Amino acid sequence: MKTKTSTKKSADNSNACLLFLKNRGGKARLSELTFSQTVIQDLITKEIAKVNPFGNSKLLIQNSKLKRLMGVCT
Repeated sequence: MKTKTSTKKSADNSNACLLFLKNRGGKARLSELTFSQTVIQDLITKEIAKVNPFGNSKLLIQNSKLKRLMGVCT
């Protein structure tokens, strides 16, 4: 069972991951990410991000509304 502290920490890590992706133009190789698998999976499950399945294994910001909000041009 998640506590308020662990939920907040997870949200902070998700936001940090999104900020990292924003600073990288909305995409980054999975090997470059230092975030936990749980944080990355959470973004994928919420359909905020997706993994490009074409050999380069990049995590991409997917949600177009979020892209506009964050100012990401991909």
